[in-house]
Amino acid sequence: MNANPIPSLNDTAKMQSQTVCIQIDQKDTPMLLSFLLSKQISFDLIYQPPHPKTSLIPDQQEEPVATQDREMLNKEMLLSMSVRQKIEWAYEYYIQQKCNEAIPSEDEIASQIDMASSQFRSLFKRIYGQGFYQLYLAKRMEHASKLLRKGFKCNEVAKAVGYGTNSAIKFNKMFQKHFGITPKKYQLKYVQ
Repeated sequence: MNANPIPSLNDTAKMQSQTVCIQIDQKDTPMLLSFLLSKQISFDLIYQPPHPKTSLIPDQQEEPVATQDREMLNKEMLLSMSVRQKIEWAYEYYIQQKCNEAIPSEDEIASQIDMASSQFRSLFKRIYGQGFYQLYLAKRMEHASKLLRKGFKCNEVAKAVGYGTNSAIKFNKMFQKHFGITPKKYQLKYVQ
């Protein structure tokens, strides 16, 4: 039995010239990087966004869909996505990325992802615990509150979160409904 735990100098040189490629989940990246750094192991990090069609482990729980440029769905992508992935795409695209813009109606979004409107509303609420527009509005108001705390004027904030220049009153009412206080009073309360 040849159990030599310490590699020879030649073995070390051979190991250093070898390249090993591994694929890990994004959530495991900090742990792996910490390990590599603590052991002083040199490495190259290459990020490749996951392709919605590929999976290393079959029958694994579905991951949220990731599109290359996070833009509109094309028909090929749409056909390869599960119902849950379509809902997650709508959340990621419209609520996470487009929350400061006017968005299409739920019916238009459902049609875009090839789903009945009632199914879209039902599944969205089941997955995220709130309806699409409630979540969308909450995200917009959260962003508005951050801008107000930074000292921006109310009409600038209204425009920045997707309300037109003529919709400052509507923004004011929606903000007050969401936070129970007008944007100006909110700003005076939190900005000193």
